[in-house]
Amino acid sequence: MVRLQSVWFLFLLGMISLLGGRVSGEPQGVKVWWTDYGSAYRLAEKERKPLLVVFEKSDASGQPKQTVRDLSQNPASSLLNPYVLCRIDVSTEIGRDLAKQFSAPGVPSVVITDKRLNRVIYRRHGPLSNLDWAVMLVSYRTGERPADRSPQATEQRTVCYT
Repeated sequence: MVRLQSVWFLFLLGMISLLGGRVSGEPQGVKVWWTDYGSAYRLAEKERKPLLVVFEKSDASGQPKQTVRDLSQNPASSLLNPYVLCRIDVSTEIGRDLAKQFSAPGVPSVVITDKRLNRVIYRRHGPLSNLDWAVMLVSYRTGERPADRSPQATEQRTVCYT
């Protein structure tokens, strides 16, 4: 009886490893963009990850005008792993209200919260280049505001060649 249970356990373990990452219906390696802010928030809270929210407007066909879908196919997509991703359509009333709460002035806008979801550590309005995305994703991946790297006036060294 114990042997039969261990065989079933190994079978289930094998099936889980084969299906791992594909249960959500997304192809393996593709990050999931949540469209429900509440669900994204709860996941970020549970995983203690920063929440990256993109505010965009869809056209009549329901497709976003300013698309970030290509970002997950981009070489920088591995940079998305530290984040819970959320896409909000501001053409809906709920989306406009949420954008207002985040002080997103227009579309597209990107907001990143800290990993405790207490405050916004990054906010930007307007289209982003691939380089802008990469710098932003690397800079805020820990869920903390990066330290100011500009030296104070008293710390700067000067050389006088007189």
